[in-house]
Amino acid sequence: MKYSSGITFLYYKDFSYGIEFFETVLELKLVMDQGFARVYQVNEKSFIGIVQEKDSGDVPGSTLFSFTTNNVEEDYKRVHQLEVYKLTEIKHFKEIPLKSFFFDDLEGHKFEIQQFLNENDIKQF
Repeated sequence: MKYSSGITFLYYKDFSYGIEFFETVLELKLVMDQGFARVYQVNEKSFIGIVQEKDSGDVPGSTLFSFTTNNVEEDYKRVHQLEVYKLTEIKHFKEIPLKSFFFDDLEGHKFEIQQFLNENDIKQF
């Protein structure tokens, strides 16, 4: 398989509500708390996350699908040659830690290809 796991992220204006909903209503196990985002485990390799909406253009109710890979640079070279929109450079998130890039498809759906750098996160995802 090309990707080891996937995480669907939902953006929340009321982040406290999102936390309460995922933990009380859905009763999902919290596996990562990044402060501005939280990731919950649905089953062995299925994850859903919530993200605090910021003033950066994130829209409440929007969705981001993140694919986890073991070589983000290789995937970036491949995707860079294809017809995608709003392609970012590879970004390094030291506080998580991971590196990733983002892009949209023609319809405006948002995607991320990410590579975790912490050994425990690599095993988890």
